[in-house]
Amino acid sequence: MVYTDVTPLDATVQEPPIVQELQRLFGNLEDAPLLEALIGPTRRGPKGHPVYTLWRCFVAKYVLGLASTAALIRELHNNPFIAEACGISSPDAIPHESTFSRFFARLSKYNTAAKVKDVSRALVRRFYEDKPGFGKRVAIDSTTLKGWVNGGKSAPSDKQAKWSVKKNTHGKEEFILGYKLHLMVDCEYELAIAANVSPGNTHDVARASNVLREARFGTKGSFQPAYVMADKGYSSRELRTLIARQYGATPVIDIPASHKRALATYGEQTTLPGYMALKKQRTAVERVFSRLKGQCSLNRITVRGLRKVTVHCYLSLLSMQVSAIAGRCASAHSSLPRKSAEPLFGQPLLVPCGAPQ
Repeated sequence: MVYTDVTPLDATVQEPPIVQELQRLFGNLEDAPLLEALIGPTRRGPKGHPVYTLWRCFVAKYVLGLASTAALIRELHNNPFIAEACGISSPDAIPHESTFSRFFARLSKYNTAAKVKDVSRALVRRFYEDKPGFGKRVAIDSTTLKGWVNGGKSAPSDKQAKWSVKKNTHGKEEFILGYKLHLMVDCEYELAIAANVSPGNTHDVARASNVLREARFGTKGSFQPAYVMADKGYSSRELRTLIARQYGATPVIDIPASHKRALATYGEQTTLPGYMALKKQRTAVERVFSRLKGQCSLNRITVRGLRKVTVHCYLSLLSMQVSAIAGRCASAHSSLPRKSAEPLFGQPLLVPCGAPQ
């Protein structure tokens, strides 16, 4: 059977919904200081592509979950509506892959990388303003990211990537050459609050204090958790003391069976009412990792060096954060009836300085 297209030649082509969504996302980014830093002083010669166009292209790349810069360029060629939303008016105006590479290198410089973090921090502060009870129950964990590096006997192409060893779901050890993303998320809304990126051989507990400091600094004092949850990899006397005394929160951290002194000191906590309910909420951070990897290109690293990988991780994070604010892919828990934010088992437990591990 033959179908005839009867669409009038002068009919207006309706733009797809993704274009309006991207425009909402761009409008919710507090990126003016970043763009100003990227523009820099006026110089002679060709002006090149507008800075805001290149920035929007990278944000769209992570929001759409595209695997690489080449995939981004193909998408811009195949979908002129997305290109127009990014500020590109014609196919000839689509930047070359080398242009995107140079722009990402500029994003990864010390000053501009800090301003990329500021964009994410501003979104987190919006969460504290708009979402009741946000940040009261938080969880910390890390995930290993395979670097864009060879793992053979020859010298690695990324000298800052390090080996990490972790058991998989089958109990077998996996060796990965790359980096670690240490993340703190709100357990109810399942949204990131603070992050830290390190080489793959960094122990989880060694960066927990960095993540806590980033949460306090980035939120400008709004970070006042009631409970901080983590798995047994974070079990240490120093971390429990830090959480209780510096942040006034109750540490809900699994205790390994080999930590006899910790079991003797904190074992009572596991018998208190509501402990298991809090412990189960810790898996929120694992679901956030899953969405970041599946939807926001977190595990698709195509850059080398700690600073560039850090910018890559923050672009993935802020794409999820701004999507939640714009209503594109908010956490599934955001629409559920709110649970009480009151303590489940009394006031935060203050740990004595001299308590054994």
